[in-house]
Amino acid sequence: MRLLLPVLLCALIFSGCKKDDLEKQEFEKAILFFNVEGQLGKTEITRTVDTSRVRLAMPTGTDMSAIAPSIMVSDGASILPASGEIINFAANNNKYTYKVTAKNGTVRNWLVEISVIDNIYDSLVLIPNTGEWGEQLMVFHDTVYNKYLTRYSGWNGGDGCVSIPLPNGNVVWSFQDSFFGEVRPDRARIDNVFVRNAGFIQLGRSTAPTSYVQLNPTGPNGKAATWVTVPGATNGDEKLYWGGPAQVLGNEVQMVMGQLHLINGVLEHQSTDVAVFTLPDMQQKEIIQQKYIGALPFDASLFKASDGYTYMYTTQAFGICASHVYVARAANNDITGQWEFYTKNGWSASQPATEDLVSLLEDNATQPNVFEKNGKYYLVSQTTCYGRDIKIWESGSPTGPFTNGRTLYRIPAQYSLPEFITYNAVVHHAISRYGELVISYNINPTDFWSNFNNPGSADRYRPYFVRVFNWE
Repeated sequence: MRLLLPVLLCALIFSGCKKDDLEKQEFEKAILFFNVEGQLGKTEITRTVDTSRVRLAMPTGTDMSAIAPSIMVSDGASILPASGEIINFAANNNKYTYKVTAKNGTVRNWLVEISVIDNIYDSLVLIPNTGEWGEQLMVFHDTVYNKYLTRYSGWNGGDGCVSIPLPNGNVVWSFQDSFFGEVRPDRARIDNVFVRNAGFIQLGRSTAPTSYVQLNPTGPNGKAATWVTVPGATNGDEKLYWGGPAQVLGNEVQMVMGQLHLINGVLEHQSTDVAVFTLPDMQQKEIIQQKYIGALPFDASLFKASDGYTYMYTTQAFGICASHVYVARAANNDITGQWEFYTKNGWSASQPATEDLVSLLEDNATQPNVFEKNGKYYLVSQTTCYGRDIKIWESGSPTGPFTNGRTLYRIPAQYSLPEFITYNAVVHHAISRYGELVISYNINPTDFWSNFNNPGSADRYRPYFVRVFNWE
């Protein structure tokens, strides 16, 4: 009897599990595979409680009135129109709704959206992998955006390069210390002014020179002035903002700003503030000061998560070229509201002592770029001490711990000390096409005066872009 009972229990459990699996299959109505011959990159399939969407891209010149996709759906389910059937996507702005019917007769609508874009592979230059990053990675120089930010008037160089996609299809570009003025055909920077932060709008993601709309005002001297100034500051070089990443919330853009003061000849971080701009014109609405007070730059990183929180990350150096990563968050994705800090005792609505913060990563990250993909969280950063490696770590939570660090790309040695420093590696999701990581890094000459007058001087202080494929 003792032997018989376990056997019966196992049989019952197996039978129950099998029954549960069969019942789940009755309800399944998912698109598992969707592919069109000649498409660019991979298909993105999103299925949540509220969303059933398929996205892919086709090259310019595709006949969108005759698309015949190959489709696979859940076992026992059916789809209309059927796989291989020719569909006129052009008749509905390159969108079409498919109906997937489960085995039990329930239906789920799937919206398929096809973007028609230029094949950017024609503008990418493969960087040979000499063993400095994983063999599965393919890294390219992005000649389109390197050229787009090779400018001859207005903004023509700066660091702290960040891009923010807007709902109308435009992109806002934000920079920290920047040059404005004229650049000769031989790339010599002449008659320029130096401002402490800058911004411009890229119209419709066009990379034509005419797509540039400057946000910096004109100063009393008739030249560009700093874009966002510290309220009440009488000297913009003694109290200033370095702009950071931003997010769209409703009809506004919220941008974290690092407030710095010049103390004994050194710029020291005083607080993280929030600048709010109206859409679509990006006019400054208000500045909310002191969301964080202290030396840690919680204005270095911003992640608007699907859990309803927006997370702000920062780093603190320790030891020799090592760092901690810390995090704060704001509910309802509203960073103008109450901030909470992740401490050893949980989330705290009051600002804790630095030693009470939880370190999400103890390694050599400088400026955390955190994002989510398929339920996993990733952190991308350039390494400390002006290191040339741009690395990626991963976690199951936005609060870490982040592990499995590996190199995505190594910045060329020509941009290292003693002639240059490199820093500010930033991920630009706004201009990614096929799920690849678009990463900019900034170069800066150690001789400040080499930024002027000589041929090529305008290319010594600026961001450069690479695209990293097969990074997951």
